[in-house]
Amino acid sequence: MRFWWRAGTWLWLIFATLMAQAADGRPGIHEAIVAGDYYGAGEQASPAGPVEGDAFIVSPYLNLTQPVKGDALLAGGGVLISAPVAGNLYGMGGSVLLESPIRGNGRLTGGRVEIGALGTVAGKTTLVGGRVSVLGKAGQQLTVFAEHVTLDGEVDGNVTIAARTLVIGPHTRVKGRLTYRGSQPAQSDPAAVIIGGMNYLSFDFEEETYQPVAKVVAWVGAIAFTAGLFLIGMLAILLAPGWTEHMSRLGRRRPMSSLGLGLVVIVCVPIAVVLLMLTIVGIPLALMLLMAWPMILLLGYLAGVMAVSDAIAGPRAEAKGRRVFLLAMGLGVMLLFARVPVAGWAIGMLLVILGIGAMALNAMGAVAPVRIKKQTPVAPEAGKSELASRQEPTFRRE
Repeated sequence: MRFWWRAGTWLWLIFATLMAQAADGRPGIHEAIVAGDYYGAGEQASPAGPVEGDAFIVSPYLNLTQPVKGDALLAGGGVLISAPVAGNLYGMGGSVLLESPIRGNGRLTGGRVEIGALGTVAGKTTLVGGRVSVLGKAGQQLTVFAEHVTLDGEVDGNVTIAARTLVIGPHTRVKGRLTYRGSQPAQSDPAAVIIGGMNYLSFDFEEETYQPVAKVVAWVGAIAFTAGLFLIGMLAILLAPGWTEHMSRLGRRRPMSSLGLGLVVIVCVPIAVVLLMLTIVGIPLALMLLMAWPMILLLGYLAGVMAVSDAIAGPRAEAKGRRVFLLAMGLGVMLLFARVPVAGWAIGMLLVILGIGAMALNAMGAVAPVRIKKQTPVAPEAGKSELASRQEPTFRRE
């Protein structure tokens, strides 16, 4: 529990204490030591000496070369653990390679995860990734979830593997039982030793028996998602009718501005996140944008559907009931239309872009243009003077 409390404050400490470079002036690395715990970030960040407590490191290319007496949480594009860790190890990255002993548990995830020939985990081992290789030694228990798995090392306990393919090499030594769930039988070398035996369970979600269930689950999820959006939109219309009406009016009256600004936001926000990540100091802001980005996309889609439904409901914010009803109809139509392969996706994206642009215009205080309709002058009645019949045309605001 102590470790996870520190992990929860990791980002804050990165922001608060790593704004200055280390005392040794190592270029490109921001680091700090707080109560014996090491916090590091930057290009090829790694402690310069042994760590007395826990280690929290994030780096594009991370190579842990100094021993850690506590736990270690490591994240990066490429992660290499080449020094011992006395506690538990938590590693995540594009590729994760363990080439040192771990006395506690090991939890590793990434596109490619490997326990090398020199890597050992004394406790429980959990590996999740696209391709997973175990060439070293795992302790009490080994659990693997991956697309392709290669097992060619030693395991002191039981092994549980769920993967599409499994290759068991000649150096495999499993003291317990191996349970394998996959779409294809394992390719096992005759020299492999599995004392507890192997149990294979065929498991393939692509089989016809699973397709009806998958379709039902997909429809239930889509309906629940649409219902959630409708509840958010209904509350917005009822609690802030003027604000939502003005936003949807911006989307209708200034469609090109809304589409253009929405496209700029969608393109620029991911670029801004990457640039902020590279500055190190901007990592907290980048993470905030990443967490808020899915919600922005959802609200943009809702705002786009609301702009179209409000065009049918009428221009007045007072028509709350009619706006809510037509919003429900619009979301329902889009739920069905989304099943169309290309057109559904294209219309949905246009609504997202339009909605995000309208929200941005509304946030910037933009004003929707007002249409002015010229009324036809009334013909003068008989008996009235010619002077009285010369009326100036009147104008009415819609």
